[in-house]
Amino acid sequence: MPLISESVTRHSTVLPELKMLYEEAFPANERAPLSILLRKARKPYVDFWVYYEQDMMIGFTYLARRDDLVFLMYLAVDPRYRSQGYGSRLLEQVRLAHPECRIMLNIENVEPDKPGAEDRARRRRFYLRNGYEGSGMLIREFGVLYEALVYGGAVKPDEFFRLYGRFMGFPLSVLARPKIYPSTPPHSTDA
Repeated sequence: MPLISESVTRHSTVLPELKMLYEEAFPANERAPLSILLRKARKPYVDFWVYYEQDMMIGFTYLARRDDLVFLMYLAVDPRYRSQGYGSRLLEQVRLAHPECRIMLNIENVEPDKPGAEDRARRRRFYLRNGYEGSGMLIREFGVLYEALVYGGAVKPDEFFRLYGRFMGFPLSVLARPKIYPSTPPHSTDA
């Protein structure tokens, strides 16, 4: 049974709770200011959804679209409901909402010698269990190295850059343009 979903706006009563979850689920260097996310969510190609079950906020998703490509920027489940299948249900609802689309998301690259490697590996396994696969691309954005995962078909770098440009707008899409590498990690001088 699908979760109840509701579009998030700056007037949403759930905003304080959602903000706490956003700050708990993502490190500061991976979070865009919530005010910017809310402003961008007014665009017709951006979806910011909160999900409920029996009046309990379960989690949220935030994504941008261009043509048949969806970029799932954020997915978070309230800590009280993790490991209960809700993350998979949120992914399924995104797929059902965009049935003809390929879906791309970034996860922190799994580097065994870095702190948090097991958590990153666990997140990667979660997405693989839900039908995602490696894209062959590593993306460095705002100093963080991510692995791009895809569902529903391959994504080319130029497709990602077009979607990124649409979401970020000019000049930020040029000034903050991510770097894409093949799936082998770049040398530290490329950072």
